[in-house]
Amino acid sequence: MGGHLHTYKRVRSTLFNRVFTVIYTCAIIALLYHHFVTLLRHSTTFVYVAITTCLIISDLILAFMWATATSFCICPILRETCLENLEKVDDRNDFPAIDIFICMADPYKEPPMNVVNTTLSLMAYDYPPEKIYVYVSDDGGSELNLYAFMEVAKFAKIWLPFCQDNNIMDRCPEAYFNSDDHGRPKHESEEIKVMYEGMKIKVEDVFERGEVSTEYITNEPQRQAFNKYQTPGFSHQIFNGTTSLKFGHKCLCR
Repeated sequence: MGGHLHTYKRVRSTLFNRVFTVIYTCAIIALLYHHFVTLLRHSTTFVYVAITTCLIISDLILAFMWATATSFCICPILRETCLENLEKVDDRNDFPAIDIFICMADPYKEPPMNVVNTTLSLMAYDYPPEKIYVYVSDDGGSELNLYAFMEVAKFAKIWLPFCQDNNIMDRCPEAYFNSDDHGRPKHESEEIKVMYEGMKIKVEDVFERGEVSTEYITNEPQRQAFNKYQTPGFSHQIFNGTTSLKFGHKCLCR
């Protein structure tokens, strides 16, 4: 049962849940009855009345919370999404645009390679490329993160088409290359793996050194970026927060 984008079915083995609900409901009613009877028969002092009233109110609140949570167990439903039917419902050109934000602050608490893999897997979503934008915000303004994503910009030009052309489902490079998927294109995959490992070694080496040395700056755009980055008085946060690098229609923002 269900629509085009999801199916659902009712769980049949709910007898135990319903029996438990009835017993628990009776216990709650008995407890509240006991409170009310006690309040009416033994309300001799103001302190006793206040304490009993507070207990009644607290038990009523807990009973309401339990009832709202238990209602889902009386008739549970299992749902399953059918993303493969999305294009049957709507044309890809009419899909809504998606903005995805990845926030980071300290490269030593959030290692750049972890964020790199997250970003690459998000950018490789099976979604119209002109409809999805990935923004990476580095609140700490670290040059280590800046260098890591300059390397991502180069690797993504290879990784994203590879995922699209070969219908790769595991789009996180680290997870993909560590998997035992024997159905993937071997030759091209090995070449891309070598490129990924090379990028990983450079990023982790820069991370261990704690700085980006001149030997890792290999082209003029990188040199200009780091020269501007190291200018006295320059705001690293502004630089890291607004500049974007384009890969076709994809966007990786820093």
